[in-house]
Amino acid sequence: MIDKDFSPEEKKATLGLAGVFSLRMLGLFLVLPVLSIYASEFPGATSFLVGLAIGAYGLTQAFLQIPYGLLSDKIGRIPILIFSTVVFILGSLLAAYASNEHNIHLLIVGRLLQGMGAVSSVVIALIADLTRPEIRTRAMATIGASIGMAFAFGMVLGPWIASHFGLGGVFLFTAILALISLPYIIWGIPKPKVIVHHEDAEFTGSYLGDVLRNKNLLKMDFGMFTLHMGLTAVFTAAPLILKKFMNPQDLWKVYLVMFLVGLTFMVPSTIIAEKKGLIKEVKIAAIIILLVSFGLFVKFENSFVPAVIAIIVYFTGFMMLEPIMPSLMSKYANPRTKGTASGVFNTSQFFGAFVGGAVAGYLMKYGIDYVFYFLGVITVLWLLTVLTLQMPEKAKG
Repeated sequence: MIDKDFSPEEKKATLGLAGVFSLRMLGLFLVLPVLSIYASEFPGATSFLVGLAIGAYGLTQAFLQIPYGLLSDKIGRIPILIFSTVVFILGSLLAAYASNEHNIHLLIVGRLLQGMGAVSSVVIALIADLTRPEIRTRAMATIGASIGMAFAFGMVLGPWIASHFGLGGVFLFTAILALISLPYIIWGIPKPKVIVHHEDAEFTGSYLGDVLRNKNLLKMDFGMFTLHMGLTAVFTAAPLILKKFMNPQDLWKVYLVMFLVGLTFMVPSTIIAEKKGLIKEVKIAAIIILLVSFGLFVKFENSFVPAVIAIIVYFTGFMMLEPIMPSLMSKYANPRTKGTASGVFNTSQFFGAFVGGAVAGYLMKYGIDYVFYFLGVITVLWLLTVLTLQMPEKAKG
């Protein structure tokens, strides 16, 4: 992603901010595959409270990422990054303490604080400050690739850390990762010569009406909401299914296979979608794969191998969708409103993460299969919206 078109300063800024962002996201991803297993054993922990603990970070992220970005226009990017990192560290330490004390309510508070460390909008604004418009898209792609790597490591590393050091150890490691990034944020990030508002990268309030009147963008927002709602819902329920058949310390093996299979399908499907102009077709195929996985979960929740196949199938569909969703969204937005469209799109993602955990936790008290019935219904609705999408000319072959 980083090539000769980048100046040395742009390369340093892009790689540095990709590192900061990926460390933050790694901390969040570490918890996803293990939290429901360990938190469900806390005294007084209901399935709903466990679901809240899983999705809580998404709620504060959804509400704060746009205000953080706007505030950074006024007082500077670095102060907001420092503040949000400190808040994230405090939230991680509180979550670690709550885990060691087996206090589910305090754990939820810690997760809300972690979400208050939302940095995506500020990182994107700072990248825009430090790069030229002609290479900005590639700089953003580097950030996206770093998040993908963080997701992979988190899914495999989280179960291993939890098996040796408990859930509290996972959150402590999360705090350490954020602490490692703090010196670079304070002293290492190049300071932009001028802080300006970039309409192509940042939220602009006056354009919100235009974005919300765009039916295709609204359908994309609903899709991103549904995709990440499904992610947190599946990882609220699926680890508890796998726990019935295997020791939690061995879960990383399942997640490693899951990621490798998903990656195997993601790369060619993304190439086909982008190079052949078949984004809509790939998207429809991936959503159908998600629906198949939900059916497998319901049918085979009491059988080990089919349950493993179900989570691999789910993640394959997820990995096929994750890279093409932002790409397609950007094709619907004109350059003037792209930053605003992206802000609404990302807010939908974080809010979906919150709803997924909360709803899955609530439904699990009636039976774990109800989670997948619910996801199936919402995903069918998503599929119907995709079938009615009007593809932009620049997305066609």
